[in-house]
Amino acid sequence: MAKKKNKGRIVITIIFFVLLICLIILLVYLADRKKNVTDNPKGTIGNTGGNLNNEGLFCQDGNTVYFSNPNDNFNLYSMDLDGGNQKKVLNMPAKYINVAGNYIYYNQVDTDTKLVYGFAAETHGIYRYRKGSRNETKGFDRTVAGQVIVVDNYVYYQHYDDKDGMTLYRCTINGTDKGQVLKKIVNPCCVIDGNIFYPDQDNAFLLNMLDSETLTDSLFLNERMYNPVYSDGYIYYIAIGDDYPLCRFSINSRSVEKLTEDRVDTFNVLGNVIFYQRNDKDSPALMRMSVNGSSPTLVAMGNYQNINMTDTYTYFHAYKDPSNLFRVSTTGSPRPEAFVPEVIEKQGRQPSFFKKKE
Repeated sequence: MAKKKNKGRIVITIIFFVLLICLIILLVYLADRKKNVTDNPKGTIGNTGGNLNNEGLFCQDGNTVYFSNPNDNFNLYSMDLDGGNQKKVLNMPAKYINVAGNYIYYNQVDTDTKLVYGFAAETHGIYRYRKGSRNETKGFDRTVAGQVIVVDNYVYYQHYDDKDGMTLYRCTINGTDKGQVLKKIVNPCCVIDGNIFYPDQDNAFLLNMLDSETLTDSLFLNERMYNPVYSDGYIYYIAIGDDYPLCRFSINSRSVEKLTEDRVDTFNVLGNVIFYQRNDKDSPALMRMSVNGSSPTLVAMGNYQNINMTDTYTYFHAYKDPSNLFRVSTTGSPRPEAFVPEVIEKQGRQPSFFKKKE
């Protein structure tokens, strides 16, 4: 009888350890699944270069638009293309919004220390959030950061520290292999075939190319410029000199076209349309024209900034007044209207990237 009892205990013990091992394997699998992100298809870019040159406050993802809500501390929201079905996504302010696969990447711009669940949260920096999750938010870098762009399976971003100032960093979409790419100020938002084209501030703002494979940069175009944007075979840019007109460079013919005689403060391009802010002492205005410079059309008199485009609407706000927000049809009627995002009072999701108060 004692032998049977001992045998039973041994069987139970074996079953217990087998179940324990299975549980450990399952937990390791789930942790690894949470840690690793499926690779993006080649050619993935998290947002348009034009939007990211205008602080990336809006980002279209299929039929959904993610945006920074100025009426709710710039927290991350989503809506349909027509502006309906607005939802609070995260209870954290975001700009330079990128969407790739199942994830949203962004620069969390609030540098004030906050209390989150009783902890002091220093949450400024580069983040990744899994769409639809309750709290799956990963912090990549606690730093004062600037522009952010997802290119294939890397996140490139401007990183500031006291030693080197603002330089270009990158990490994988899993947050690994983080490090400095170039020890200079780089606008990484113009991407062609996975490579970054940027005005080299150390060389009179001539256009350089950063090879994403070798991480070496070289002179690409002997033209001085600001805020280059690639679209459909052309690099659009504000030319330095000659009163700062908008120009474009053809990749195929390697020729430069001047698109407007207007002095340009900022612009955006999507499809066959360009919006730009005309700098004029007597008649500043937001303008729209075709990508070849034809059919210039007045949208709104006055000074505006942060032009962000989607297929349906183009958004912009009054100069230095982000709460005074407008939208206009991207390709239809040029008559703008006020855009007043809802404020969702219910608690938004908080990020899990915080540390205990010391």
